[in-house]
Amino acid sequence: MALTCGRRIFVLAKNSLLSHPAYLRLPGAVYSGRASCSTGGGQDGPHTPEDVMSFDAEKLEELLKDDIPVDMSNPYQKEKVQCLLCKYDVKLDYKNVRLLSQFVSPYTGKMYGRNITRLCRKRQEELKSTIAKSKKAGYMAVMLKSVEFLKDPKLFDPNNPIRPHNF
Repeated sequence: MALTCGRRIFVLAKNSLLSHPAYLRLPGAVYSGRASCSTGGGQDGPHTPEDVMSFDAEKLEELLKDDIPVDMSNPYQKEKVQCLLCKYDVKLDYKNVRLLSQFVSPYTGKMYGRNITRLCRKRQEELKSTIAKSKKAGYMAVMLKSVEFLKDPKLFDPNNPIRPHNF
């Protein structure tokens, strides 16, 4: 048995786990009487018995033990999306009017829906009750957004909502 030029032949012990004939045939090997060289002509000549290397089955099995798959997380798994309040662990308070006014429309004074605020269901319900409590306590305006909070930075884009459908 000969291999392509530049490769060594490994003769396995018959008692080895890999002594099955399917494992002995190496892919890309030329199984003829002499080795061929891909450079055209066989400059090195046929491989000699010095190229043949013998292994003990135990040494081979020891080498193969290191070649096990590595445990790792799925690289294609999408990152878990969290709502803004859960991500930064924000506690809602009815006296924090500046934060609550971010979730209220400046034109109508009504709270934005979940498809616009991108909050989870739990936090949206908590926000709804906190805004209602703040309005009842007199901290927030009922019909419109307070003028001093109009120039605050936006936490989300009210013109780009997420909808559960494609149209």
